[in-house]
Amino acid sequence: MSNTASQTELFGHPKGLFVCFTTELWERFSFYGMKYLLLLYLTKYHLFTDSAGYDVLGAYAGLVYALPLIGGLLADRYLGMRKAVVFGGILLALGHATMAVEGTQAQLYTAGTILENAITLSNGTQIAAGTEHIENVLIQDKGALNVFFLALALITLGVGFLKPNISAIVGRLYTTEDPRRDAGYTIYYMGINIGSFAATLLCGWLGETYGWRYGFGAAGIGMVFGLCSFLYGQKFLYGHADPADPERLKDKILGPLNIEWAIYLVSLLSLSFFWWLVQHEHIVHVAQNSLLIVAIVALILYSLSYQHKTTWHDKVAVLLALLCIASGLVWAITGQEFGLGGMLIGLVIFVVYGFKTNNSPEYSRTVVLMFLILSSVVFWALFEQSAGSMTFYADRVLERTVAGHEFKASQFGSLNAGFIMLLAIPLAALWVWLSKKQLEPSTPVKFGLGIMQAGLGFGALVIGAHYTDEAGKVAAIWLVLAYLLHTTGELCLSPVGLSAVSKLAIQKVVGVSMGTWFLATALSETISTRIGKMASIDTAGVEKASTAEMLATYTELYTTLMWFGIGVGVFVIAVSPFLKKGMRGIH
Repeated sequence: MSNTASQTELFGHPKGLFVCFTTELWERFSFYGMKYLLLLYLTKYHLFTDSAGYDVLGAYAGLVYALPLIGGLLADRYLGMRKAVVFGGILLALGHATMAVEGTQAQLYTAGTILENAITLSNGTQIAAGTEHIENVLIQDKGALNVFFLALALITLGVGFLKPNISAIVGRLYTTEDPRRDAGYTIYYMGINIGSFAATLLCGWLGETYGWRYGFGAAGIGMVFGLCSFLYGQKFLYGHADPADPERLKDKILGPLNIEWAIYLVSLLSLSFFWWLVQHEHIVHVAQNSLLIVAIVALILYSLSYQHKTTWHDKVAVLLALLCIASGLVWAITGQEFGLGGMLIGLVIFVVYGFKTNNSPEYSRTVVLMFLILSSVVFWALFEQSAGSMTFYADRVLERTVAGHEFKASQFGSLNAGFIMLLAIPLAALWVWLSKKQLEPSTPVKFGLGIMQAGLGFGALVIGAHYTDEAGKVAAIWLVLAYLLHTTGELCLSPVGLSAVSKLAIQKVVGVSMGTWFLATALSETISTRIGKMASIDTAGVEKASTAEMLATYTELYTTLMWFGIGVGVFVIAVSPFLKKGMRGIH
């Protein structure tokens, strides 16, 4: 409290807020500066197939959203937020700098090609000049790709340390009763979107115009600016981000190493593991599925036994929970439909049994929260097509020349941040106005509306496919409309979802519940790339397929996603009265 009172201010807020603002602005600049270039770089420079590129993007994005759980835990228990942010920033700067190492561009020799010069394959085999290929041969710079995967490992680990802790510092700068708190977070989140908007425009243009290393390099420079900003501004945090027990960090744990340096060393050694994981998307996907299933069932089971003595009902509940988890793990590991079916049936029986034996508010609220978390997976899996299939769509079948200026495919990703900056405050004001009129939709209804808008966004692209130009390309306005609908859907669901976790979760496990929310978001990243694979076109196919054929492929996928999003959204709205009742008075 004394530290808070003595803080110097800028524009009516603690100066530390603007330290966090600039740090997160540049961190998001670096992150989004490379995110929308990633698939294009892999498929155009290293000549990955669409499917292989999606695998890398899915594994990388899934880890980016999962690792902050570990980074937040280490900061809370040991490092403190300031040290975690500095370490994460260093890893991010190194990772983005490493991304600028392109290596030699891949070469594809299609079947029937007669070699003019001798070539050496990736496995060391030499093929003499004059040889005619009987199948496609792809030669990639394996050394450069290994460096690239190391860069992704550095970035995922860096985000894990920085992302959760820079956000937490903002809250520490204000007392709980400080009326400026919400305004402070609004300013902070505006920094996130400014960084995203600027990066996607600038890095995308540099990367696709002058060379990939320039786009990735610009993202890396942005992260260096962010790290320097934080290091310079540490004095304005007034100890709020320091470790709770600094002396504990000095305790020896690994020979001469104390706890702090042991954390740094183990983290660096773990890079080899994450280097391997970003190349094995299926392992990331199985782990996400398994952890989410265990977390959801465990939280429901905990709410069943919350604040009462153990009875024989609890033993039955434990047995049902174990059966759900076992069936879910079978599905996660093997992909067998009977495992999914068994888990869903078991989960329904488990939940119904809980209502028969426990009528506590904690139980019903937990069930509603788990339902909302699962429904959020649907939204994010649709929404995150932006860095996947929608970027390919912009590159391959969109007429990107507007008013005489040609936009790059990766630059369209900036529309989401741009629309958030335009619409976040008006939409928040709309909820307040509707609340005064007692017309504000409940949390479940907002979730349903968000998912429906994600589906309708793809509907815009389906309609646009019927109005192509002479070259068979779709006007850019249809993709702009899709991003607009996806952004309004995000504003209906994302902030509301975070609020719902804090309100509906049992306070003793609110941290675990929030972690489950972000774990669901991580899972949606790999699901999203798997959905994108349904419209995959291999490297040779892009050269041979016509615009009309590629457009038909994407339109078929988007038609499915449109109806799926609308259907799930309508279902959530239909069951919202039951969900609202289960929330037991929490709006």
